[in-house]
Amino acid sequence: MKTWITSDLHFGHTNIMKFCPQTRSHYRDVDHMNSEMIRLWNESVESKDLVYILGDVAFLSAERATSIMRSLNGDKILIKGNHDSKLIKDKKFSDCFVEVHDYLKRSIDKITVIMFHYPISEWDQMHKGSVHFHGHLHGNDNGMPNSRAFDVGFDATGKVVSAMDLMIKQALKGNIRKHHQKGE
Repeated sequence: MKTWITSDLHFGHTNIMKFCPQTRSHYRDVDHMNSEMIRLWNESVESKDLVYILGDVAFLSAERATSIMRSLNGDKILIKGNHDSKLIKDKKFSDCFVEVHDYLKRSIDKITVIMFHYPISEWDQMHKGSVHFHGHLHGNDNGMPNSRAFDVGFDATGKVVSAMDLMIKQALKGNIRKHHQKGE
């Protein structure tokens, strides 16, 4: 099983192609964008994998958003974003996720990971090597140079990314350390 992470998928959002031209302008239309994003996801993520989605899933009806979520490989955990409040009220849509959170703290390979839709300038265990994954910025600068806060949104990465690959990349730069905690 592999762990993946992404944010700000914005399935069905026609204007996202204008707002984020570097990662979205090559799509012919919103249907092409949706189908290509599904294809890219399913080429990487296997059915037994786990994917954290840090909010802003879709600008679609609950029925259509549910259909897309069901077509995506992997078990999905949603950390709600600013555009998810209406969809998450729909039971069929919310049932697409094994968990739904506003904020989430997890240990991945003994590294504390803080996940929230928005970038946080100070996060739990920040000074003890923890990592903060966020979305919302669509690839724009989070204003925290040389920190362990990363925009994992689709418009920052162009794909769903391996959480471990992100952490290894930062560990090689010396930005994170593994911390052994009791009970892990």
